[in-house]
Amino acid sequence: MSTEPLNVIALISGGKDSLYSILHCIRNGHRVVALANLRPPSVPSGGDSDGQDGEEDMDSFMYQTIGHNVIPLYESALGLPLYRGDITGNAVDTSRIYRDQPSNHHPLHTGEQVAGGQEEDETESLIPLLSRIKRDLPHANAVSAGAILSTYQRTRIENVAGRLGLVPLAFLWMFPFLPPSLSLEGGAGRGGGGLLEDMASVKCDARIIKVASGGLDDDILWENVASPKTQRRLERVMRLYVDDAQTLKGAILGEGGEYETLALDGPGFLWKKKIVVEESDREVCRVDSGVSHVRVLKARCVEKEIESTAVTPEDVRRPAQFDERFWQVLNGLQEQDFVSVGEVVGQTSSPESSSTINISSTSLGNLYTISNITAPEAGPTADTQMRAITENLQSLLQNINTQSTISTNDIVFTTVLLRSMADFAPMNAIYVSLFTKPSPPARVTVACGDRLPDGVQVMISAVIDLGPRKKREGLHVQSRSYWAPANIGPYSQAITVPYSPQQEGSKGGLVYIAGQIPLDPASMEIPGGIDMGNEKWFQNFSLHATLSLQHLWRIGLATKVDWWVGAIVFLARDSRQRGHQKARIANRLWQAIHSRDTAEAEEEVDLDIWDIKHGLSEDPRMSQGGPSLPNWEVLVDGDGSDVHPPCITVEVEQLPRNSDIEWQALGTTDIPINAPVRIPCTADPKTGICCTKLDNQNGSFYTIEIPEARDTSLRDRIDAILSGTGVYADRHIEHCTIYTSHGHSVSHWKGQVVPCYNVWGSDGTSIAAAITVQSKA
Repeated sequence: MSTEPLNVIALISGGKDSLYSILHCIRNGHRVVALANLRPPSVPSGGDSDGQDGEEDMDSFMYQTIGHNVIPLYESALGLPLYRGDITGNAVDTSRIYRDQPSNHHPLHTGEQVAGGQEEDETESLIPLLSRIKRDLPHANAVSAGAILSTYQRTRIENVAGRLGLVPLAFLWMFPFLPPSLSLEGGAGRGGGGLLEDMASVKCDARIIKVASGGLDDDILWENVASPKTQRRLERVMRLYVDDAQTLKGAILGEGGEYETLALDGPGFLWKKKIVVEESDREVCRVDSGVSHVRVLKARCVEKEIESTAVTPEDVRRPAQFDERFWQVLNGLQEQDFVSVGEVVGQTSSPESSSTINISSTSLGNLYTISNITAPEAGPTADTQMRAITENLQSLLQNINTQSTISTNDIVFTTVLLRSMADFAPMNAIYVSLFTKPSPPARVTVACGDRLPDGVQVMISAVIDLGPRKKREGLHVQSRSYWAPANIGPYSQAITVPYSPQQEGSKGGLVYIAGQIPLDPASMEIPGGIDMGNEKWFQNFSLHATLSLQHLWRIGLATKVDWWVGAIVFLARDSRQRGHQKARIANRLWQAIHSRDTAEAEEEVDLDIWDIKHGLSEDPRMSQGGPSLPNWEVLVDGDGSDVHPPCITVEVEQLPRNSDIEWQALGTTDIPINAPVRIPCTADPKTGICCTKLDNQNGSFYTIEIPEARDTSLRDRIDAILSGTGVYADRHIEHCTIYTSHGHSVSHWKGQVVPCYNVWGSDGTSIAAAITVQSKA
């Protein structure tokens, strides 16, 4: 990887995860410049390792404090400067997502009480500690933590990191559910793997210092959690208390608070010395039923023996780039199937820009859409137009007739169209000011070049949820990990909204997922770069198409998506006119990943132990596919055969980060689905219409593919087709979008417009336009 190394502040608690995450920082080419730790406030400022003042084990939602008197030894053991601070306050904000509720407290103040005398949240203790380190080490620009499954912990560290300008790193995030090993070919290995095994393989020594539940007795205290014997015992005990295989992984790691650890040693490239605690210098304390811990009376650092076989950073296992399922699909692509398609490339030779695109809005139930907001009259630059667009958007939101006040925080999805991707930064600097909630809307951003109307530099469309904000759920992972790309702007990976909150007893929701480009999650770089040459274009593009589709899948699993109602694939304009071939590759991937043959057996997954106890973690279905997506059981009329939602491919001028492909999709969760069916179009028999109905929800999703025709105008055909299906005149339309290269044909369009260079249908053939419609009967 060629990514620029970061200078990392490592948050450590003394536990196995925070120390092991440092190894992954080094494995990914970063430099650890300091250690940071928060301790119970009554510990003397000297932090003497054999001091016993203060609480032995604070009851904190955020920090591990057991064994805190050993922490000063890590400075000598690791040869890194250690900074410590006091934990002040308590878990005042116990919401799953930090600061999801309004607060009158200024975000950069700490060490004082908030408005109304309320105590400050313990999370804020990180601010003065990290600020002090930044003053001493101004080159520090990142912070790492050992979060594995806890959204509670991750969002709090991300919040603090964002306020201090630090890049958050969480390389262990969802680690137990990622591919188990890295094969020579780059795919997923078939070994058993596991985080504890990985720790053992690089000679980590972390002792169980506290047990709190799950049948763990105090006779397991001070055992090395990374040893095979201890791992087998943990798995055997946890199987008696955990029914689900996925949840078992979290329990074995202690993610539900079953046990806590104290790291004593590790590989020599990090651990310069090891920590020793003699048997006579520790004692077992039984607190209450099922809770016991080790009190360390004295600890010391000693020199390490010279290792016969030294562990190197390259020995720290990184998960495979692909889940087994996606690796198989990628390997199933054969270049000869796509190099000769015998098809005219499309409309690229006769570009047709849009003359005018009208602003429009539609409303039904809890969803409201505002489409095609532009402001060319504000000035010739993207930033001046974006500033005017934000003002227009806020005014339009205030005019929505609803009982509650609607603001930009109620937007759940946006489409941002630019004339040039060079305008992304000035646009984004103004766009970010629209949102104050922790989970901004999901979005897709593309550059449409000269297909936008003359003078238009930016065009924005938005989907607004008019329902209660507390019923929405956002997935907003900002940390670098191996799971999926961190958000690189003011957007969430996904926002879930109730489908029919106004209906008594209704359940289920729509999941709006942001556009996904092929970034390597750990480095946030596009693997292999963008190869526009002849020699390796197929391998390069296939890799990118599969990786970005896997990102879409993992986010879908994390947000409990059962079914996609459709997908849009955006392609960057290809000067070598390979768009039609790339469209076919994307379509083949989409069909293959929906094949039952590629889906691995997977049991129904429950929430992890931490969530059961506190309701604070992500759904552990952030794993490697299986039949849960697509979830064939939601098909009320499925006959066991393969079916797949429609997938449209659109060629635009440019994509973010100069990517060659971007996937975007809308999913459903907890809603029975009628299998997608093709319905006839009497107005234009060559037009393909795919309809997906939501069972008992009075909702339908249409994808309409209009082929090229020279004898009639596209505008007349669109009117005839939509009128014939009853869609165009139907007032019960929530969202209607057209993707077309025939810009002059949509000046009358009542819905969102995405002007582009080429459009390919679900079979990979060139078409004049694709229309997606979300409606209710």
